Amino acid sequence: MTLTGYGQEVLTPVSSYPYDPVLSVQISGHLKVLNIDTLHLPFFEDFSRPGNLPDQKIWTDTYAYINNSYAVDPVSIGVATLDAVDADGSLNGTTRTPFLSDFLTSKPIDLNYPGRNDIIFSFFYQPQGMGSDPQKQDSLLLDFYAPQIREWFTVWSDTGKPLEAFRQVFIPVRDEKFLLKGFQFRFKNYASMPDNQGYPNRNSNRDHWNIDYIYLDTARLTDVTAINDVAMTGSLGSILKSYEAMPWKHFKRAFQTQIKPYIPIIYKNNDTTSRNVTRMLEITDQTVYKKETFSGGAINVPAGGKDTLDFPYNFPFVFYQADSVLFEIKSYLVTDELDYKWNDTVTRYQKFYNYYSYDDGSAEAGYDLQGEGTINARVACQFKSFETDTLRGVQMYFPQVVDEVGKDYFLLTVWGNDLQSNQPGEVLYSMSGARPVYSNEINKFRIYELDTVLVVKDLFYVGWIKTTENSLNVGFDRNNNNSSNIFYNLGQQWQTSSKQGSLMIRPIMGRKIVYPASATTIAEKELMVYPNPASDHIMIGQSWQLTKDQFVASIFNLEGLLVLQTREFENGIDVSALPPGIYLLSLTDSKGTRLTKKFVILR
Repeated sequence: MTLTGYGQEVLTPVSSYPYDPVLSVQISGHLKVLNIDTLHLPFFEDFSRPGNLPDQKIWTDTYAYINNSYAVDPVSIGVATLDAVDADGSLNGTTRTPFLSDFLTSKPIDLNYPGRNDIIFSFFYQPQGMGSDPQKQDSLLLDFYAPQIREWFTVWSDTGKPLEAFRQVFIPVRDEKFLLKGFQFRFKNYASMPDNQGYPNRNSNRDHWNIDYIYLDTARLTDVTAINDVAMTGSLGSILKSYEAMPWKHFKRAFQTQIKPYIPIIYKNNDTTSRNVTRMLEITDQTVYKKETFSGGAINVPAGGKDTLDFPYNFPFVFYQADSVLFEIKSYLVTDELDYKWNDTVTRYQKFYNYYSYDDGSAEAGYDLQGEGTINARVACQFKSFETDTLRGVQMYFPQVVDEVGKDYFLLTVWGNDLQSNQPGEVLYSMSGARPVYSNEINKFRIYELDTVLVVKDLFYVGWIKTTENSLNVGFDRNNNNSSNIFYNLGQQWQTSSKQGSLMIRPIMGRKIVYPASATTIAEKELMVYPNPASDHIMIGQSWQLTKDQFVASIFNLEGLLVLQTREFENGIDVSALPPGIYLLSLTDSKGTRLTKKFVILR
């Protein structure tokens, strides 16, 4: 049914691909990794290693998005998602007729086992997940490559459908044309854009497929479907009751009411027999490197059993003076020696930066009010500040859509709280001339800096007032439900959102926003960071001697947020706790002299 004539809440599927120019080069609108090596059996991949790109040690391309966000009840933590967009968020096609979209291609594998009939290829797959359901005309396919004749052959396929549980597929590899050195396999999908006559600019990323637990080896049987593995299956949640992130000094004041007494972990025994596991938890303050380890004890997990442990902990928080503090929270399972280890561990970085956040930083959809009558419609997200502070700006994330809506202005607005209704009250601030800014990077927030000093306390609201009927398409996190804090107004009265999730909009609190790149610096060529890209450790080189007594080393992410700071850098800096990405290293002395260098963490 075509929806016209009435304004309403809408969710739009979003772009899901990261772009990393260090890893890849652009080839015909896609990304392709250049290194090619021959692999040996067994081949196993469950996408549980850190990072959002396919592991370049075993994959030849970077079309798939590796994530913990899109799957529903996966076999283990991490899946590969194929959909309808390229790495920069642009669509691979715009037609209703299905178009070839994404690939996940293995490196060449030595399958020179002539005459063997016990080589089995298996995998799990799921349509839709937390994304958009593939339609009947859409499909997921598996191809095998015959190296001698240099041809690909489709050996399995399935058509689009709504969300289902993960299914396991077994495919014997017996044809002699595949049993050669140089064999490869690839997943690919066909996607399509539906007709959206009522909402022409809603076409965006869609048709999601999740792939998990790929296994290719000899001496396998198709009737043995068990996986001899106990694995984590869910991400770690926030240690805060109300927020995913909040300012450090606010946390100090709200500690007693906002800290959770436990951290939920989710794990599953994929085996056919009971397995004994010990649950462990580590919390590390990355600023002062204080670490505590907690044991959840051992337990027998029945075959096929899935368990959630509300892991109790008592971390001795020390509230020192700092603008930004980062905690690494890691939970892992102690399992049998033969158990696969990468999926036994799940890590979260708990941020205490300069903003409040309900979202986890990953958008699975886009949100807005759209349709006739939505000019001047309002959307407001409620926040509670635990101390009186200055609101300096607002972060917003805008996933890309097919039609260009970045030309549409909106009013960035701050409301006070109506004490009688606990809904948005009087307008405290409104900034005209704001427009959506779309990025080539996944989940890249745009900062809108307020042009006036605005003091807020207790309950307040940030959001937008529309100036057209088009969709602004603000990022929406479907893994954390804070719908009770989202309000919209089509012109009559405020209503609570019916969409389960969190808006990707964050009020920035405290000091005036300072962007690291805007500071007075010495030429970047006088400072060296190596290796670059780095993995777990960086060394600093320069044109004259630096000592820890003179300079402080600070590392900022691309949002301008401080993620690590130390004076102990003469022997290098441990960056193993930082997620892969692009960072800015800044060395600053007491006189304000600053040296900067951009570097990349890649794993």
